[in-house]
Amino acid sequence: PEEVDEKLLVSARNNLMRSIRNEASKEPVKNKITEWLKYIFVANYKLSFGSLALVVVGVFVGYFLFYSSTTQQIATNSKSVDLDNPSSYETTVSNIRIPNPFLKGGDIEVIFGGTGGTSPISYKGSADDPIIQRALATTLISHENPGLKLRTVNTLASSAESDQFVPDPKVKSALITAMKNDKNPAVRREALNVLMKFSFDQEIRDAYLYVLSNDSNSGLRVAAINALANLKVQGNSLDDKIINVLNKKAESDQNDFIRLRAASLIKEVK
Repeated sequence: PEEVDEKLLVSARNNLMRSIRNEASKEPVKNKITEWLKYIFVANYKLSFGSLALVVVGVFVGYFLFYSSTTQQIATNSKSVDLDNPSSYETTVSNIRIPNPFLKGGDIEVIFGGTGGTSPISYKGSADDPIIQRALATTLISHENPGLKLRTVNTLASSAESDQFVPDPKVKSALITAMKNDKNPAVRREALNVLMKFSFDQEIRDAYLYVLSNDSNSGLRVAAINALANLKVQGNSLDDKIINVLNKKAESDQNDFIRLRAASLIKEVK
């Protein structure tokens, strides 16, 4: 091969060394990013904390603006609940919050609507409030949760003990329906106990007789016959309809106590 010119070799060597030095002097991208972050968060920490503070303040301001507008809407909607026209809201109870029954006082909150694209209406009141009483009655009939039903009945029972209690026909009707038809025997029993605090009339009499004649739970039948026996203590007389049912129970009831109790009541009447 031909000999290479010495000047050309020197030039090639110089170019190679220059390229090697340039590559060695280049800083990795990772190091550049690290240095950039250090510059922002360490060197300019005041700017960073100021930006963060603005973000936090913006979030809180937005939350309070949204909360106040929602609260104002609920308060406005609450005024639209018409006490004189309960049928317009009593079937739309979507949620109800009852305070601890062992703590006296405290408002009950009822949420009306909120389904089918309608705006929910929030209403708060005590157990003596007619709207709250009707909402409790609707809950007792329409909801499936036995725990909520028991709390509802207990709330109605506590209000029935008040001297200012004025029984609402809707509440009485709901209690009678629950006593006769609810799947849970505890709910039926508590409904019966509340009805015993109401003034006795033919509707309550017929409800007692229905339970005595048809309920499969012997404990409920015992409670019903005890409620009828309590009528005598209160000065109410046992009419022919009650005597006829007592005669049947004295002859055919499967529970010995009920047969004896029915026979005893019949003798007292005679």
